[in-house]
Amino acid sequence: MRKREVERYRKHLLAKREELNQRVRAARSSETHETGETAADLGDRALKTTSREMLYRLSTEEQAILKRIERALERIDAGTYGVCLNCGGAIQPGRLAAVPWARYCIDCQELLDRGEITPLEP
Repeated sequence: MRKREVERYRKHLLAKREELNQRVRAARSSETHETGETAADLGDRALKTTSREMLYRLSTEEQAILKRIERALERIDAGTYGVCLNCGGAIQPGRLAAVPWARYCIDCQELLDRGEITPLEP
């Protein structure tokens, strides 16, 4: 992979990391605000609990993506970005354009999705 392409992916990863960090901070801030308020009735409390759980789930999913972004940035620094963690082949450029934190080529990702291989990193 050419250095120019790798730098383009690095910029995209850094921008996505910042976007996710902002969303996680906003979710936590919103959660902090909501926990200080008391709901008037059982229905309102249930709605607030559901909202908090949804924010937490969103935050958890985004945290997983943040970890993958960090690992992708580490692979860029190590010179192994764009290499499938399972087969060692090149990850398709279209896949990296869509999911720049991708760890596997399309074929290996399909194997992983079917449970035929074990993920090499979380």
